[in-house]
Amino acid sequence: MSGEINVVRIKTVFLLFLLIGFASIIISPTISFALNENEMNAKNGVLDLREIDFDEQKYIEMNGEWGIYWDKLIGPGTMTDSPTTFVSFPHTWMGSELNKVSLSGEGYATYKLKIKVNEDSLTTQKALYIPLISTASKLWINGKLVSQIGEIGSNSKNEQPAYNPHVITLDLDKPEIDLVLQVSNYSERKGGIWGEFLFGNAEELVSMAEKRMLKEMFIIGGLIIFGFYHFVIYILRRTERAALYFGILCLLIALRSLVVGEVILTELLPDFSWEWHRKIEYWTISIAFPVFILFLNTMFLNYLKKPVLRIFYFISLLYSLFVLFTPAKVFSYTINFYQLTMILTMGYVIYELSKAWKKNVPGIKILLISSLIFTFTALNDVLYYNEWINTGDFTSAGLYIFIFAQSIVLAIKYTSTFEKVETMSVSLKELNNTLEEKVQIRTSQLERSQVELKQLNQKLKILSNNDTLTNVPNRRALNENYDEVWEKNKKLLNSITVFMIDIDCFKLFNDTYGHQKGDEVLKLVAQALKNRVEMVEGFFARYGGEEFFVLLNGKTVEEVVDLAKELNGVIHKLKIQHHTSTVTDSVTISIGIAHSTSTYFIEKDQLIQKADEALYQSKEMGRNSITLFYQNKVIQQ
Repeated sequence: MSGEINVVRIKTVFLLFLLIGFASIIISPTISFALNENEMNAKNGVLDLREIDFDEQKYIEMNGEWGIYWDKLIGPGTMTDSPTTFVSFPHTWMGSELNKVSLSGEGYATYKLKIKVNEDSLTTQKALYIPLISTASKLWINGKLVSQIGEIGSNSKNEQPAYNPHVITLDLDKPEIDLVLQVSNYSERKGGIWGEFLFGNAEELVSMAEKRMLKEMFIIGGLIIFGFYHFVIYILRRTERAALYFGILCLLIALRSLVVGEVILTELLPDFSWEWHRKIEYWTISIAFPVFILFLNTMFLNYLKKPVLRIFYFISLLYSLFVLFTPAKVFSYTINFYQLTMILTMGYVIYELSKAWKKNVPGIKILLISSLIFTFTALNDVLYYNEWINTGDFTSAGLYIFIFAQSIVLAIKYTSTFEKVETMSVSLKELNNTLEEKVQIRTSQLERSQVELKQLNQKLKILSNNDTLTNVPNRRALNENYDEVWEKNKKLLNSITVFMIDIDCFKLFNDTYGHQKGDEVLKLVAQALKNRVEMVEGFFARYGGEEFFVLLNGKTVEEVVDLAKELNGVIHKLKIQHHTSTVTDSVTISIGIAHSTSTYFIEKDQLIQKADEALYQSKEMGRNSITLFYQNKVIQQ
């Protein structure tokens, strides 16, 4: 008996360590970003980075003193005087002081910052990360408009709110960078800049943004899988209401994760309503937390008192309806009230569950620890968003930790149930034959499911490798195919050829006929070129925008030139009108070719680069032409 108790204790300790490890993985990236050492503070509107080695520090947080013109929307062309008032970045408006006057959350302002960098650092392309801005903004770099999120307005009628944290690459030609930022907010409680602007090497910033996005997508995917898995458990066993509530909780948090952080929903649905974006963020909180309490009450039915829970459910229902039927400008002012309700409710829940700890209820230790973590993260965020502390947003991390902990608790519960079944099976050996038959049926079903899953994965791979607009292979498929052909040619010593194709004057076409017509032209041109390339067993893909890519294997230089001329002829035969083209009155293409008789004579990336340079030469020669790079020579066809 004592041996069994020791085994249980070892399992409990192991699961607690597992929970702590998961918590570290989830929270550490947030903490490391909040405590990032790559921070340079601007002084009097100037951020001096001339001593920074971007090869070492990669990117810099642009905090410190930015110049501000409150209640003014000034463009770079009309800004004549230097700012005399400065604020500390990031800068949220509500409650902050400007010239001894406390600001409200609404209004508009223009910010100015000068960045000084070392001329040597300009050899590497730079980029700027734009954080969450509430709720509309415009950004100019050296007088050029590089970013617009929503529509700036001087009142609520002409403002159009939007969220879109993103990275923009910069083409810099001088070491002094003038940054002008306009921000307006008439749509919610707290306007201003919520996160750090980052400046640094483009490659590093793009990689950082992609990693953040991938991390959130990974967590969202995990939550969705958790949710549907527990739905299946509930469907198979209707008495397991805890599994139902847990599944709903996972999906609600997954939904909320789409509209916070990196705001993945704006990537998936760029035209999605900003108002509903905010409603989802607030509404999911008001529904997810009561579902969370329902889950706890189902798991530990005898410990939470129904009258207290009914009061909380009633408050949550009223708040959720309030969020649905009022605009963000109204309901965003009430979140502190509901957060306080959540904290008080969690305090009560933790108090009641601590009684279960004393009675050594299975799973209670893990559940109570995760509940405490979640409560502290929620309390932290209330203090953080009211600017009483400067730590960061941890509620999402706390929720993920809690969900992981609950999956452990459910696993303990189900494991305990399975162990009881195994004990009972000793006295039911006569049912082994039927059980074996059921196992065979289940195995057969699983094999069928695996076949179906494999088929679905194949379909998903096709979709992920195809450009959704033109229905031709995309950049991802291009990279995979190019790597494969390149490695094969190393062994076979075949020639390899790359075409870079660009639709001439396509921006003028869009400006003249509209983007919808432009999309139709992209489809027509892509399909026409793809059909001809596939006739010679070549690979065709969309490279980006109006550019396309052709990969040929084992062709002579004469054959590739003939094919290029045929591709030009194919587009001419389409006779797509383009009256604003600088070439002719129909759509034409320019082609750059890079041909190598062996992969040993040129680097993989260099071949594409040479094709791109050849394309540039075709454009310089007046477009509607073909340029060939072969044997270190550029030949006009």
